[in-house]
Amino acid sequence: MTLLEQIQKELLRLPPEKQSEALDFIRFLQKRSIAKPRKKTSIRNHPAYGSWSGRKINALKYQHDLRSEWDSRS
Repeated sequence: MTLLEQIQKELLRLPPEKQSEALDFIRFLQKRSIAKPRKKTSIRNHPAYGSWSGRKINALKYQHDLRSEWDSRS
């Protein structure tokens, strides 16, 4: 039995309203497969990239200190 025949067999077992949902899902999958993949952009193009470079602050230490403040509030 082919995949198409299996799908048809299972679809025929469903009530009409569920068959309609299955059709909607198939159409959703078709649209999703046709959709163009988003173009990957470099994070270097983001305006915030390098925002810490001119500061005399260790960004990782700053982040750690902020998170430790959150932990102490519990």
